[in-house]
Amino acid sequence: MTWKVLHGDCAHWLAKLDETVDLTFLDPPFNQGKEYEDHDDNLPETAYWDWMGEICRQIYMKSSLGGSIYFMQREKNTEQVLTCLRKAGWKLQNLIIWKKLTSAVPGANRFGKHYQIIAFAVKGARACVQSFAYQSAVTASLQT
Repeated sequence: MTWKVLHGDCAHWLAKLDETVDLTFLDPPFNQGKEYEDHDDNLPETAYWDWMGEICRQIYMKSSLGGSIYFMQREKNTEQVLTCLRKAGWKLQNLIIWKKLTSAVPGANRFGKHYQIIAFAVKGARACVQSFAYQSAVTASLQT
């Protein structure tokens, strides 16, 4: 089995891929108006979520049966993430809460934003690739 990590703009890689993908970690710009060299991070909300939906669909089409996607986003966008995945054909497995050590957006009159969501979904009934942490834990327990 060969593993290859492709890092960068997934739209670029998806257009070039001839083979299928088993696992995708999608960490897109969050449309917060940040300065990027080659991306407008201040799109109208509808345009942004249409784009995310199209990216999820393209990843789904290039994924193997049992292929997985981990889609990271801001907590306030949970419903939009789940909608994008569902419309593209993905089957939600888990909603992971990633608790960060610090908040990038502190607030005096509200709770700090110390977490983000990661939606884990698969193409088909179950994932063909187990998480590395799970594989490591199984390997470690077998060795003891």
